Amino acid sequence: MVEVLLDQLSKAWAESALKSGRVISVLPTLEFDLTYNSGFSFGTGSERGQLVGYLVAVIVAVLVRQIIRETDTTRAVLMAVILGGAVGNLIDRIFRADDGFMSGRVIDFVDVTWYAVFNLADTFVVVGAIALVISQVSHDRHSRRD
Repeated sequence: MVEVLLDQLSKAWAESALKSGRVISVLPTLEFDLTYNSGFSFGTGSERGQLVGYLVAVIVAVLVRQIIRETDTTRAVLMAVILGGAVGNLIDRIFRADDGFMSGRVIDFVDVTWYAVFNLADTFVVVGAIALVISQVSHDRHSRRD
């Protein structure tokens, strides 16, 4: 999956380029700043990192099942984008574990200074989910007209 590759390459770059607290300003409210997140998004639930990892693993399994069963190509592709993001963050939780299986922290580095710090995997999940909802709403509207 190209999403997983892009996510892991960007995280490797972030760890290399942003080590020792280096911050790269991109725009007035956007910078690259390395952080590690053991919880859910925005750092919530950091004390439940392993639980988050197991939850993501279940979501990955459900997405794979749904993609296999999906008959609409657009929806299958959008679910695959979401899956790629989920797998990217799951890889961090598995291979960066220091306190037991699934205890690894997710690398975040895209810092929208007024909002949150995230990564490409998060972007794939959010954009894919929004596009999937829009696709479903559009599909439902067209079905009602017919």
